[in-house]
Amino acid sequence: MKISLTIAKNLLTQTLLEQKEIPCLSRISGREFEISFIDPLPVACGKVSDWDGRKINERAPAYGGGSYTHDCFGKVSLAPIDGGKYEIVDLSFFNRAVGWCPIIINGEYGPIGSFWDEEE
Repeated sequence: MKISLTIAKNLLTQTLLEQKEIPCLSRISGREFEISFIDPLPVACGKVSDWDGRKINERAPAYGGGSYTHDCFGKVSLAPIDGGKYEIVDLSFFNRAVGWCPIIINGEYGPIGSFWDEEE
């Protein structure tokens, strides 16, 4: 999974992007997946590519109704590729019903979630 991130180039953002588990906002709508950094972080927004909606839904429950299937706070760790492109090394979503949902761990999709007991 990769992200093309539009962010100011300065010492503050350089050190931010080297951090692990950067707080973020993740939004998925249809075929669009955006990750944003919001105040008090330097404001930035990026489009995610090479992602699989089915695999994300297996790891974080989708919401019903509304514009987004996922619209949640999260944590992301990035590795630079080149010119504003980054590999997503780790990504977790916070789902208010089930808590933290690991999506990507060390560059690979994490374990499939077990959210609710199935009825017998």
